[in-house]
Amino acid sequence: MRVTPAGDILTEKVKLLINKEMKVRSILYATLCGLLVTTGFTACSDDDDDDDSWKEGSKVELPQYRAFILCEGMQKQNNSHLFFYDPTEQKLMTDDIYELQNGRKLGDTANDIITANGDIYIVVNVSQLLLRLNGSGVEQARYDRFDADGLGEPRNAVVADGKLFVTCYGGFVARFDLKTLALEAKVTVDANPEQIVELGDSLYCVNSGYGTGHTLSAINVKKFDKAVSHETLFNPYGLQKANGRLYVSAYGADYSNPVGIYDVKTTATKKIGNAGRVLASGDRLYMLNSTSPDWVTYTTTFSVYDATTDGVSAWNLKGAPEAMTTGKVPYFMEVNPVDGSLFIGYTDYFSEGTVYVFDANDSYKATFTVPGINPNGMAFLAR
Repeated sequence: MRVTPAGDILTEKVKLLINKEMKVRSILYATLCGLLVTTGFTACSDDDDDDDSWKEGSKVELPQYRAFILCEGMQKQNNSHLFFYDPTEQKLMTDDIYELQNGRKLGDTANDIITANGDIYIVVNVSQLLLRLNGSGVEQARYDRFDADGLGEPRNAVVADGKLFVTCYGGFVARFDLKTLALEAKVTVDANPEQIVELGDSLYCVNSGYGTGHTLSAINVKKFDKAVSHETLFNPYGLQKANGRLYVSAYGADYSNPVGIYDVKTTATKKIGNAGRVLASGDRLYMLNSTSPDWVTYTTTFSVYDATTDGVSAWNLKGAPEAMTTGKVPYFMEVNPVDGSLFIGYTDYFSEGTVYVFDANDSYKATFTVPGINPNGMAFLAR
C-alpha cells in the first residue's frame, strides 16, 4: 500500500463538503482539518465551510470536491491545457476549463500546477507566465515579466512560509506575493534550476545546467538571501520529499534515469535505482522506469525503494493493464489525498494522454483519455 488514506472520517467529511451539510463543528471537525493539512490537501477552516468565493466568475457549475489535470502540450505550439476532473463521478470535462473560464488559451508549455489556500497556481514555461486561478479556474492574477526582470523562463513552484517560490532558468529562485504575484526578491542559484521543495527551514532545488549541471541548492526560507550548492546526480530535474528525506531524479550522463536519496546532514547523494517518474510516500519511493532500444518502442517496469531497509523490490500494481508496460511512457504520478487513490498519466509526446487510476491498495480501477498532449500534473481541491 502506498499511503494511509484519511479513512472513513475523512471520506464522510468530503461527502459533507459536497452536500454542504456543515452542521457538525466539533472535535471531529478539528481532527479532520489536521488530517487534511498533513496531507497537503486544500480543504477547511471553520470559517470556510459555507464560503463559495471560489465559484466567483465561473461560467460552469463545479462540485465542491474537484480535481484539475494539466497538460503541457508541445513546445512552441501554444497548446497547453487545463482540464476539470470530477473525482466523485470519475468523469473528465473534455473542454479546456481555463479557456472556457477565461476566454483565452493557457499558453505554451505549462510546466507545473500546485494549490494553496483554495487557489490554483500554474507555471507556463515558454510563454513565461505565472498564474493564480481561483478554485474554478478563473484567473485572479498573473506575472509575465520574467524576461523583463532578468529571471529567465519559469520552471517549477512551491508555497512556503506564506509565499510562492519559483525556479527560473536564468539561475534564480524568485519569491512572489501569494495573492498579487508581485515579485518580491530573488536568490541566485546554479544554472537552470528545476523542481523545488521545502524541507524544514530550507528550500531545495536541483540545477540541471540544461544538461550539464550536477548540483542541488539550499536556501534558508526566512532569510532568503543566499544559496549554498552541493554535488548531486548529473543532469538532475526532479526533487521530492517524504518523511524528512529528499529524493533526486536525474537524466544522468547516459540518460539512464538515475534516482538518489539526498542526505541533508552530510549533503551526499546515494544512488538507489533508475526511474523516469517517481512518487515519494512515507518511507517508500515508487518508481516507474521506461527503456527503449530505438526511442520509439518503450518497456516500463515498476519498483519500490524502502528507506527503512535500503532495498528495492517489485511494485505490484494489481490488475494493471498491459498498455502500462509497453507503448506510451509514464509522465506523472499523483495521489488523491482524500482516499489515497493513485493517478498515473502516460504520453507518447505527440497525441492525447492516458490516465490510469488505482485505489489505495494498488488495485486497478479505471482508465480515461485526456484530450491534451503530455499530461504532467494533477491537483485536488475540496472547497
